Amino acid sequence: MAIFFVSCPLHFENHLAEEIKSFWFEMMDLDGQPTRQPVPEFEIVPGGIEIKCADHLGYQINFFSKLALRVLIRIHRFTARFYDQFEKEMKALPLDKWIDDKNVAVKIETAKSRLNHERNLIEAATKALSGSGFKLMSKANNKIYIRIVKDNATISLDTSGEHLHKRGYSIFKGDAPIRENLAALMVQQIYHHNKDRHISFIDPFVGSGTTLFETASFFTPNFNRDYAWLQFKNKPKVFNSESWVKNFRWVQNPKNVELTGIDIDQEAIDNLNENSLLFAKTYPEISLQLKTLVADSTELKKEQLASTNKPCWVISNPPYGVRLSQSSVHQAFRHLESLVDLAGAVILHPETLAIDFSDLRLSSQIDFSNQGLKLKLSVFTK
Repeated sequence: MAIFFVSCPLHFENHLAEEIKSFWFEMMDLDGQPTRQPVPEFEIVPGGIEIKCADHLGYQINFFSKLALRVLIRIHRFTARFYDQFEKEMKALPLDKWIDDKNVAVKIETAKSRLNHERNLIEAATKALSGSGFKLMSKANNKIYIRIVKDNATISLDTSGEHLHKRGYSIFKGDAPIRENLAALMVQQIYHHNKDRHISFIDPFVGSGTTLFETASFFTPNFNRDYAWLQFKNKPKVFNSESWVKNFRWVQNPKNVELTGIDIDQEAIDNLNENSLLFAKTYPEISLQLKTLVADSTELKKEQLASTNKPCWVISNPPYGVRLSQSSVHQAFRHLESLVDLAGAVILHPETLAIDFSDLRLSSQIDFSNQGLKLKLSVFTK
């Protein structure tokens, strides 16, 4: 058993815990079967959750979580009030258990501790690790996270590599793109209210397509990334085979996902189309039915929209401020509602931007801040 810290944006913590519970039994045990281990208890802290579970399950959170930023494995904890104590404990790090690569990067955070001088801590860590043959680099594949709070140090090893919100498909972007894990939070709220996964989606302010791609891939693990833990010396043997992905044969991938993306900017639609090619490589299991329109969402005609027999949801993070007036946003949603029988809508918007519909009613709302901007994630249903 090991202790893992799964990090996420502030205020995502409870949603992340709920997400992990939802995919827990999709993960694989060492015998190549769906795990039979119970969902562990979560300790929720600002910026993430800490869980105790088998190594092979903690590692797999990287595949499945759409809300997480990183998955760290705790490798050492100690109390240190002086730099020589810190150096001594750093010498005891069992890094050889996990990694062969002797180049490591270190990130340090301190709060309310006597050891609060980053340069001195880096010097002590460098001296300690060099004695074991390791070399600190500003950039390295293996990353060590050191957090010292009230003289209690926690040392963690990154299992993720790149931030998990970087799925691999969103390369071509326009102004103020939405982060993938924030778009995924929007999708999670849809499935709170619509348990049926067979839904069609429309984004009238689609930009480079992140909202639509996250709806399509929400239930599909991302196996096509070079996660750091896949290079660990002690990774589970079940992942040594080149065809280990095939072991996840019980994962049900969506078929014929119906998406409509609309934007007035041709460049945005061009970016979306380029990203869709990358999406197909990242998630080859998913079959998209993607329709794009270069159009003003306030002037759409019904015949421009694809007909469907699935419940239709709007998912959107509309532009605001100087890019688009509040009245235009309001007009676009109301106009779309007049053309399509909407089952619901999930809109991410500043708290100063009022959103409403004719037939849909506000069902839930999440308040949070993003880079200093106060936002609301509003869900509307019939």
